Amino acid sequence: MSIVAMQRVTLIGLVDRKRETLRRLQALGVMHVDAPAVPEAADRRESLELHQALTYLLACPHRRRLQRPADTPGLGELLETIHTNRRRREDLIDRLTLLRRHRRALAPWGDFHFPPLEALGGQRLWFYRVPLGKHRLLEALDLPWQVVNRDHRELYLVVIAPEEPTGEQVPFARSHTGSRSLTAVDAAIETARSELEDLDAERFMLTRWIVTLAGHVAQAADTAELLRIMRASDDTAEALFVIHGWVPRERLPALVALDESGEVALLERPPADDEEPPVLLDNPEWLAGGEEAVKFFQLPGYRSADPSAMVGLSFALFFAIILADAGYALVFGALVALARPRWKRSRTGRRLGRLGLAMSAGGLLYGVLVGSYFGVAPPPHSWAAGLAVMSMDDFGGMMRLSITIGVCHLIAGNALAARHARPRRRALSNGGWILMLASGFGLWLSLPTQAPRLPWLVGLILGAVLVLLFTRVTPRIDGWRPALQRLIAGLTALGSVTQAFGHALSYMRLFALGLASASLAVTFNQLAVDVRDAVAGAGPLLFVLILLLGHALNFALALMGGVVHGLRLNLIEFLRWGVTGEGRPYQAFANQEESTWIK
Repeated sequence: MSIVAMQRVTLIGLVDRKRETLRRLQALGVMHVDAPAVPEAADRRESLELHQALTYLLACPHRRRLQRPADTPGLGELLETIHTNRRRREDLIDRLTLLRRHRRALAPWGDFHFPPLEALGGQRLWFYRVPLGKHRLLEALDLPWQVVNRDHRELYLVVIAPEEPTGEQVPFARSHTGSRSLTAVDAAIETARSELEDLDAERFMLTRWIVTLAGHVAQAADTAELLRIMRASDDTAEALFVIHGWVPRERLPALVALDESGEVALLERPPADDEEPPVLLDNPEWLAGGEEAVKFFQLPGYRSADPSAMVGLSFALFFAIILADAGYALVFGALVALARPRWKRSRTGRRLGRLGLAMSAGGLLYGVLVGSYFGVAPPPHSWAAGLAVMSMDDFGGMMRLSITIGVCHLIAGNALAARHARPRRRALSNGGWILMLASGFGLWLSLPTQAPRLPWLVGLILGAVLVLLFTRVTPRIDGWRPALQRLIAGLTALGSVTQAFGHALSYMRLFALGLASASLAVTFNQLAVDVRDAVAGAGPLLFVLILLLGHALNFALALMGGVVHGLRLNLIEFLRWGVTGEGRPYQAFANQEESTWIK
């Protein structure tokens, strides 16, 4: 639950052994190299072709088992086969779409064949769609016409004329049916579907090369990364090259071994105060779901704190409060468990899967504590009723609980920031915010009572003084200008006092969303019972349908609210007080495994 300490390293090697040395460095996979992230156009083009081919095969609904066949064809031949299949399939799908659209447009006119023009004496058939509201205009037509079909919106009109009638002659929108009959269009659709089935079968057979392609993709990515680093090296002399970067302190011995081999010279030092090393978060796997959420939003600065564990735990708590139902929590847990074969394929998926299970467990526990099971309260005097120690109907108590959680969450954020504050005296500013939040909360609780309020007022004043004096810390104050700058910084920070208490009050959304979820569940239950009792015959069927559809809708809304607002309270309110700065991710110069590309 920390940010990994980094060392600044410089590698110096011989130019004539540059490629071999960098390959060894890439095999070690421990160094973040400071280099531009844009590869050459040729590298991007080759990598793009491989990615497109692999992605196309991975998207196949059915795959052959993963294997590495011995009779591997040439890469160029394999890519050409895959891309040809993809292009033909895309063209065929487009053609099928047009044919089906044409069939829908042609169907109201029926199945007919155009006779030769000579058989009609030079006359032609013209097709029009007439809105039902304009059917009286047909009586004014001078040309021969016939209505061949009608539906709830339009009449289908055929007019006979040697040339296309003008708008004055036939004041309706023309329908372009084409020259093919409905039978011919159906035959073309059937032919296209058969061809598509053949292409899908060929695509299925091509999935045997997924592992082979993934290996080529990984190799191409490694080569592109190697060339990028080679171009970024500083060849300060004809015989030497220089590479700058960062290495986790605990992985430094691997580079020392490379230095001792005699191929490179290694210079290493701690980061300077004005340097911003890349950020690598280190968390236990069972707590790393919060790390994925933090990385999605904003990495903390290198000299800040790692909020991953707090974000993961509090997110599970907030989700549970918003879900507010043990039955919904069990359904969510079952969905997460059923998706396990999919999310366990990657490290990120495994982390988020564990977070999902923690959210389900938290929701189950909270649902039991509030006594809600798909919106149904347990029978009085039952063991489940004995476990329900809270009630969603206790509005005052639930509001106090929500604000208490919010204040504690913001205090934890300031405590986290204080622990990693540099210089150390700046932690007193975070202590001031903690004191103001706690004192303001205590003062709010004391308002309806006769409890003394002076201690809370003193706490507010003392906290404000700490924020005023220690928001900006300088080694020494010489003259009035630094003192004035420090005072202005403190006054500016104190302007956030309304934001602090506003953030604390925003945690009331936990209770509001939880109450909405519980109320909707109860409402759907009552509605289903009322319909069952009121409707004879179909009542039981409607009862089941209302329960299924109502709870499915409420479950989806509760999940959406739990995820969105749970993340919002963590990533906006909490990180605002707990994290300073924004870091850049640590990306090791390393070989990639082929399994990385197989999803």
